[in-house]
Amino acid sequence: MAQARCDRVFLCVIVVLVFLLPATVHPQRSADLNSGKGADANRLAKVVIQNELNAGTQDQSLWKYRQVQDKDGKQEVFEVVQTKSGEIHRLVAVNNEPLTPKERANENRRIQKLLADQSEWREKQRSSDEDAEHERNLLAMLPAAFRYEYDGMERGLTRLRFEPNPNFRPKSREGEVFHHMEGVLWVEPKQKRLAELDGRLIDEVKFGGGLLGHLNAGGTFPVKQADLGAGHWEMTLLDVKMDGKALFFKTIAVREKELDTNFKPVPNGLSLEQAAEILQRDTAS
Repeated sequence: MAQARCDRVFLCVIVVLVFLLPATVHPQRSADLNSGKGADANRLAKVVIQNELNAGTQDQSLWKYRQVQDKDGKQEVFEVVQTKSGEIHRLVAVNNEPLTPKERANENRRIQKLLADQSEWREKQRSSDEDAEHERNLLAMLPAAFRYEYDGMERGLTRLRFEPNPNFRPKSREGEVFHHMEGVLWVEPKQKRLAELDGRLIDEVKFGGGLLGHLNAGGTFPVKQADLGAGHWEMTLLDVKMDGKALFFKTIAVREKELDTNFKPVPNGLSLEQAAEILQRDTAS
């Protein structure tokens, strides 16, 4: 749904970090920001984040799109249709190979089982909605968590550089992750919407004081979203690259990339059954 996707645009990376976040963090660094332009940039950032929050509840448009996921060396391609009850997806290819007849039959059975007994699906959707609300709370922290300054124009977008705000005191463990991040926001200046975020870890993140492992400084997580028309924005790219060590010297290598394309609007009253029919029709060989 539009709300869930909008909320996770710039926060799915944060959620990854939250689960790896240590109980203690590094000392906060002071931000080196221009006091004049920085004040204006901070106000702009606040407006932009509020627009993202508003869009999460006000934009009820629904879409069909193609999603390519690269994770741990495996690529999967899905066709996805949004409904007001949530998204339904169908696997269509793995590692650049279309599904075999047996694999397509397995997908048919999986979707039919979902439609016949939606209790498990509804439970997952409830959990997803709770996560979305939690992520919205994190998104609301962004204006206070960072200090922003203008960094010029690029591709018709306003660049805002951000660094941790040394005066930010998060009330949750999750909020501590902001003390480890810096980067650049690209803002669409007319609609004042976030078009892109390019963030990175500025410190080594230690688990349990380093006894349980660490994430290396320098991990990156670019995210992009685009205006599909009439002010409807959707995430188009997420690319997480992080390395480190876990307990017993096990290597941590997070490599997760998601590319969303081929967006087409679908009716707002679409049911799960109708969404499944669209997927069946459009992916039929």
